[in-house]
Amino acid sequence: MTTKHIIAGAIAAIMAAGASAEVPLKIYKGEQRSDTVYKSTYYLIGVTSPGATASINGEDCHVYRTGSFGAELTLKEGENLFPVKVSKDGESAEKTVRVVYAHKAATAPKPAEATVPLTWPLNLVTKKGAYLQYGNGGDRLGGSKMGFLEPDIELTAVGETRNLYKVMLGESAYAYIPKEYVEKGGEGARTVNTGSASVTNTGKTDRLSISLPCRLPYWTRSEIDPSTIKISLYGATNNTNWLTRRNELGMIDFIDMQQEPGGVLTFVLRLKEKYAWGYSVRYEGNNLVVDVRHRPESLALKDLVIGLDAGHGGPYPGAISPSGLTEKEVNLDIILNVADMLRAKGAKVVMTRDGDTGPSMTERKQIWLDGGVDLAISVHNNSSGNPLKPMGTSAYYKHISCMPLARSLHNAMLSMGLENFGLTGNFNFSLNGPTDYPNALVEVLFMSSLPEEELLADPAYRRKLAQNIVKGLTDYLEEVKKATR
Repeated sequence: MTTKHIIAGAIAAIMAAGASAEVPLKIYKGEQRSDTVYKSTYYLIGVTSPGATASINGEDCHVYRTGSFGAELTLKEGENLFPVKVSKDGESAEKTVRVVYAHKAATAPKPAEATVPLTWPLNLVTKKGAYLQYGNGGDRLGGSKMGFLEPDIELTAVGETRNLYKVMLGESAYAYIPKEYVEKGGEGARTVNTGSASVTNTGKTDRLSISLPCRLPYWTRSEIDPSTIKISLYGATNNTNWLTRRNELGMIDFIDMQQEPGGVLTFVLRLKEKYAWGYSVRYEGNNLVVDVRHRPESLALKDLVIGLDAGHGGPYPGAISPSGLTEKEVNLDIILNVADMLRAKGAKVVMTRDGDTGPSMTERKQIWLDGGVDLAISVHNNSSGNPLKPMGTSAYYKHISCMPLARSLHNAMLSMGLENFGLTGNFNFSLNGPTDYPNALVEVLFMSSLPEEELLADPAYRRKLAQNIVKGLTDYLEEVKKATR
């Protein structure tokens, strides 16, 4: 059964229930686990048959085409009782909802877990999947990541929390690494001299190769205006007496080397063009290799490979709307429409899923890498805030070089007249992490918002949303074309 049929079936079931003698009435509590709440403002949400009338606490409510309705209520301290009534075709149903309001004083934000110094420095070696993060804090997305590291890089830990080691990168530079991605051993962090370096055009990338006596930790980042990639090597002293250019380069204009205090050597790669197309960093033996991707020869969709991701899937439904729509189904239907539209324009599409499966984040990123995507878009739908009003659309990026793509997608969604929930950078979402290709996340609308739930339940509107995602992508490509003429 296709996702379109599943979503249509869910709405049809609600409508069919409304055709029976008894009018359905369900009180939606979302993630609320108890009758006791700690805020005086309370949103009471119900679901009935589309076309029914509804009232909460004696006040009429608008019933959406999904059957959802709701009201904002002000609670008194202690027990509150609210009658809810729905009617249709001479039949009615009633329930009384009990809510207990208990005043709770505001609590201060929980401090980050304390880092305990180690009695003796501990030598570590990275494993596959290792990454550095700036500090020992975190939220539901984890700690803010500096970037990923290759295996077999030697580090020295000087402190720890329950799940993290604090590692010394240079004389005065520190970061944190999850304990699960390192093992004990190696010689630990040390200061070494760099050897020769070269840069050459491989055809699809410009490749910088730096000779080192061992694998050092590094931090990479992109900058704009001017477009630049920086790679900082920790524990490195500049002993590179020549940096050889083998042939005419495609994307790199020039490379500079900057020795910084504390044993940090930074390679500065100035790009020829305003818009970058990604880069990757790896070790080959003890040589650090940086591949900077060229702009595709053609920016026509028919010549590009587009990565598409429908968030959640399989056993992970994501947000669930009051009427029972699941985010995984809505995300997939929008992405399937986007894929059809892009294929109609000649593009090759690489999808992380095209059915109700739940690949891991690592698997999704590998699918895109194996597929050789030129850029990638992930689609989700949000959930939080006031359920009685439109909450809006938003777009997200991690690396500043990906901001133009996210901005273009966001502007295209706003052109539909949607509320602006924001354009967010430095976002720690896993699929925004890769530097290999431009990427962005679109949080289309809010599953929890009754007016936006109504929109998301409409197949024609989901197709319109997909059209504007494609518009955002094509607008971005036009922006790049203008900058390269």
